[in-house]
Amino acid sequence: MNPRRVVRTSSRQVYGRVTRTAPPPPRQGNRGFQLGVTGRRFLILGILVALALWGLSQAFTISQVRVIAPDRQADIKASAGRLLEGSWRQQSLLTLDNGALATGLQAADPSLRSVTVRREWPHGIVVTAAFKQPSLGWSSGNQQFLLDRDGTAIGLLPAGSPLTVVVDDSNLPVKVGQRVAPTRFVTFAGDIVPALKGKGIEVTGLEVRESTSELIVKTQAGYKLIMDTTRPVEEVMGDLGAILNLLATQKRVPAEYINLLVPGKGYYK
Repeated sequence: MNPRRVVRTSSRQVYGRVTRTAPPPPRQGNRGFQLGVTGRRFLILGILVALALWGLSQAFTISQVRVIAPDRQADIKASAGRLLEGSWRQQSLLTLDNGALATGLQAADPSLRSVTVRREWPHGIVVTAAFKQPSLGWSSGNQQFLLDRDGTAIGLLPAGSPLTVVVDDSNLPVKVGQRVAPTRFVTFAGDIVPALKGKGIEVTGLEVRESTSELIVKTQAGYKLIMDTTRPVEEVMGDLGAILNLLATQKRVPAEYINLLVPGKGYYK
């Protein structure tokens, strides 16, 4: 008798056959966001408005820069061009910020005292600039600078400049665009030299030490004048005249200094 064969099923998949499974049931949930007719209309309108604004901006792109200034027009124009290229908003007359452009030009060039910018339709702007006026020389360390009347360093002092030069004995570092002295000091230092010359006193040098409120004036006679720059020049000269008259009556000449820091009084040595 033949033994009965028993066929066992195996969980292992038969080679070449694919077990079919029923597709998963559709997921129930919220449907994706859909715009209604009104929403689609607003979206289209928004796109059209954006395209219209972009078109207008391109239609008034700034391509011409005209500079009105007593000097260095090319430098100012080049600086304005770089600032315009640095911001897409500044490249069109419609979005141009005049004040920001003027401020940027002054920051890039400390020698500019004032800058105004106006539109010149359809593709240009006009930059009107005025320069600061060199009023005093300032020597610190190994460099000499030009100071404007407000005490700001606006550049290097050219060789042979006729301006009065003040030496800063503290040798503090100076950068162009930095304010190194108050306006009253610049005015006092610029006025005191011709005032002394009118009294027959030749000045050979000006110095400051720890503070710009005191100015040391070196004279050709060998002595120094120590002055308070917060006082009017006329007042200081009045005190100096009284002391010089007293010394003349005594037939004396100061050997080292005349101190004029105290109003109405003077000390000499």
